[in-house]
Amino acid sequence: MTKRIAVVTGANKGIGFEICKQLASNGVKVILTARDVKRGSEAIEKLKAAGYSDVIFHQLDVVDKASISSFANFIRIQFGKLDILINNAGITSIIGSLETDYEQTYETASDCIRTNYYGMKQVSKELIPLLELSNSARIINVSSSLGWLKNISNENARKELGDVDGLTEEKVDNVVEGFLEDIKENLIQVKVWPSNYPAYIVSKAALNAYTRVLAKKYLNISINAVTPGLVKTDLNRKTGGVSVEEGAQGPVMLALMPEGGPSVYYEIRICHIILFSLLLHLFQTFCFRIAVVTGANKGIGFEICKQLASNGVKVILTARDVKRGSEAIEKLKAAGYSDVIFHQLDVVDKASISSFANFIRTQFGKLDILINNAGITSIIGSLETDYEQTYETASDCIRTNYYGMKQVSKELIPLLQLSNSARIINVSSSLGWLKNISNENARKELGDVDGLTEEKVDNVVEGFLEDIKENLIQVKVWPSNYPAYIVSKAALNAYTRVLAKKYLNISINAVTPGLVKTDLNRKTGGVSVEEGAQGPVMLALMPEGGPSGLFFYKTELSTF
Repeated sequence: MTKRIAVVTGANKGIGFEICKQLASNGVKVILTARDVKRGSEAIEKLKAAGYSDVIFHQLDVVDKASISSFANFIRIQFGKLDILINNAGITSIIGSLETDYEQTYETASDCIRTNYYGMKQVSKELIPLLELSNSARIINVSSSLGWLKNISNENARKELGDVDGLTEEKVDNVVEGFLEDIKENLIQVKVWPSNYPAYIVSKAALNAYTRVLAKKYLNISINAVTPGLVKTDLNRKTGGVSVEEGAQGPVMLALMPEGGPSVYYEIRICHIILFSLLLHLFQTFCFRIAVVTGANKGIGFEICKQLASNGVKVILTARDVKRGSEAIEKLKAAGYSDVIFHQLDVVDKASISSFANFIRTQFGKLDILINNAGITSIIGSLETDYEQTYETASDCIRTNYYGMKQVSKELIPLLQLSNSARIINVSSSLGWLKNISNENARKELGDVDGLTEEKVDNVVEGFLEDIKENLIQVKVWPSNYPAYIVSKAALNAYTRVLAKKYLNISINAVTPGLVKTDLNRKTGGVSVEEGAQGPVMLALMPEGGPSGLFFYKTELSTF
């Protein structure tokens, strides 16, 4: 037989279905498998209706040994050999959404491991004798970037799975069984397993490790693992950012590679599983930038989103209020800005920030640009003479403008460090210039560039709040007009320097857009939002190797 025979597991929908289409388009005879006969048959009808006549269906339940054995016998009798096995079947094991309300139980974890890891193993072992009859055999295990070793927080498990030379099937099984035992005994936190999607992460890390084991054992078969990126499928509740057509390209590429193509194991051991972790995922990760803009449902933040999107950046517009954020997205889409999405984010709510970080991690795997724009004035009344500054409003202002910015930055910096051109832009104000800090000690502390630390900035802020609480603003010579706003922005500027000093691989700057005509100042500003957004956008789009630890007035370099 000259025509190649391919098996795709879990292929009645999503990536598996698309892989079948692309393989059939390349002259491969495809056996589409699914656990459910009705769904599998319906998938075949769709393919035939679309002109893909060289695809057939056979039932296969990857966790049922009898089903696997029956399937192997079918191939043996029908075709006498197998050329391509794509282990695509998988489940998440998550009950609820993939953001915050998921639930991981021992039962769901066990189902996930049984399908994603043991199912893949059982199918591979049963079909390898048929693959060995091919003169160009390959196994492609569809994995996930969540299965990267860096996501295995349990140190011993990470060490075992990463030990390329000493890796064995037994060791991989031991890691998996140890994890299941720990989740059964409610020891996930104690044993430092991943807190989010633990079973899915462990199952995919085990799949990756077992790919290495197989490749080392069967040198005549090209065996690789691949992650398609976060594809928009039922597996992730349609939250992915990659189409199924793009997602299928990696597995298909490895399936159709010429004879002598790569396998995870080489005698000189220079080939790592991550190397073949899908060209498309690399495209998603490195070829277009992901930006977050906080407080972006209106004003400068809204305009920043527009200008970034106009420059080919994928923008996540965030707002505390879901209704307002959704309405902002509708306005942008109506204006032709289709590459902007919304996610709720309250910068003073740790749970909201954590949920948001998980969304980015799951959806995009990294972050390139963070623009901390969310802020409030804390003023009751007009911005001229009849304002009132209370301890409560001052505290709210500091909590949003300073501590909110800090919390968001700290949570997202690990994702920024995965970018090859990361930047943080803190939207500040000229009121935050040091010359406006009339308290001499505070001005000295915040202006001490060499000795500046996060603790010192916090001390200034807490000292100010204590003084306003005790009605000592005049006695301690704090600014008489807009004191909380001025202190919050001066602290933001100082913390920008602290971050820039600590994270040398991230470009981190502060910028004042000028007095922009927005709701923040009751529309009293003299600068348009279009002009005000230019400074933050300029810093966001600066070439690699741009400045860090500096303060800009609009688009020009300024002093602090």
